[in-house]
Amino acid sequence: MNGTAPEDAGITERERRTVDGGALAASIGLDDAEIAWRKRFTGFDREDARRLGSMDDLFERISDGLVEDFYDTIHAHDETTAILGRSDKPMAALKRSQAAYLRDLGNGTYDRDYFERRARIGKIHDMLDLGPKIYLGAYAVYYEGIVEAIADDVKAEYDDEEASEGSQEAVAAAVDDVVERTMSVLRLLNLDQQVAMDTYIESYSAREEEYERQQRVVSEVHDTVDDLQTQAAEVAESTDHISDIAREQAEGAREAADEAATMSASVEEVAATAEQVASTSAAAEDLAEEGQASAVDAIDVMEEVGDAADTVATDVDRLRERVGEIDEIVDVIERIADQTNLLALNANIEAARAGEAGEGFAVVAEEVKKLAEDSQRQVSEVEHTIEEIRTDTRETVESLDRTRERIDDGVDRVDTTMEKLDGIVDLVAETADGIEEVSAAAGDQASTTAEITSMVEAVSERADGIGAETEAVAAANREQADAVEGIGDTVGSLLDADDAGDTDDASDADARSAGGRAPAATDGGVGDRSAR
Repeated sequence: MNGTAPEDAGITERERRTVDGGALAASIGLDDAEIAWRKRFTGFDREDARRLGSMDDLFERISDGLVEDFYDTIHAHDETTAILGRSDKPMAALKRSQAAYLRDLGNGTYDRDYFERRARIGKIHDMLDLGPKIYLGAYAVYYEGIVEAIADDVKAEYDDEEASEGSQEAVAAAVDDVVERTMSVLRLLNLDQQVAMDTYIESYSAREEEYERQQRVVSEVHDTVDDLQTQAAEVAESTDHISDIAREQAEGAREAADEAATMSASVEEVAATAEQVASTSAAAEDLAEEGQASAVDAIDVMEEVGDAADTVATDVDRLRERVGEIDEIVDVIERIADQTNLLALNANIEAARAGEAGEGFAVVAEEVKKLAEDSQRQVSEVEHTIEEIRTDTRETVESLDRTRERIDDGVDRVDTTMEKLDGIVDLVAETADGIEEVSAAAGDQASTTAEITSMVEAVSERADGIGAETEAVAAANREQADAVEGIGDTVGSLLDADDAGDTDDASDADARSAGGRAPAATDGGVGDRSAR
């Protein structure tokens, strides 16, 4: 939006072909009524058209030479030479276009088609960034060449004789003819320039609208960039936070994996222990059942012992009875021994009385006495033995009584033990079943824990991956934030540049209103037109 054309401004043949004179004429309001009004306002009438049509040979004659003068003038100035270089059209083609433009001045028909061609020429000059100062300034070459040619023709039309006579009427007529022809050319060129200036103004207005639109877009982009910078900063902060969380999650997952591995080992140990306990419980169940059977056998044996004790008690009672009988017999024997001893004593007494006749009897009496004494001694021993038997029998009876009590107590306890063994067997069976279930569950848990360990390890790896990806995203987001900041700086520079260019734009606008330049970008050279 400043007064200097961009160095890369130019126009290609393809771009030149896209310029539609009819569309341009319509966009600037150049219809038949407008053309007629402009002709009236400029003073261009049918006589001007007739006069210009009669000058067709003049334009045909001077076009090539005047084009050479035109390009000599162009090449004499660096700025115009640079503008000319923006067209990809060869110099020969440019010269042909200029010559055709000059010849078209003598067309004689200046209708809507003519002015559409002039609109196209003006647009191409605008696209070339050929401002009004150069475009209008270049007409000086045409003015000079055309006026000189008109003067030459008028001079040639009046012979030397009339001039030498100094006919005032001839000179006046010649001057009037030059003026009339020149004015017709100037009126037509003025109409051409009006159309060209309209295309410049139309382009300038379009560029002003585009500039305002760009200003709005730049402002919106600037606001958006500010929002993006804020959001990018927030995203960067969030991403850093997520990255920290991901790292913590990865560490937690690794710890969970270690714990899961430890738990897996513990569960495997529990499973193995459960199997051992199950085996031990089965053995305990077998032992309990064996104990139950042994208790039953013990009860049977104790009952047999009780029966035997009863039998022994009965036998002891009979023994006591027999001992009593023996005691009675011993009493009898003792009385017999006493009587025998007394008898022996009496026999000794009688033997002593008998003297020698009684010696034999005394010997017998002595033997009987010894026998009685032996009998008494044996009886004493028997009594002693019987007393011992009585004592032993009494003790045996007492022992049997205690044994019987103990047997009864033992039977009661064995019965109680049997009941407890029954409960133990049931509990051991239930325990064995439960332990089998625990063992199976522990096995399943071991498998599940192994799977959990694998899953946790996978989660740990994924958490590491997420952490890495999050760090990459954070880095990318920081780069994006830097890029957004760069965009913001660029947009700010654009705004600053546009603000700085406002003064130049104001000057340009004033210049354009007085015939200043309006930048563009295309080609054609002065006089590029469609076929006549």
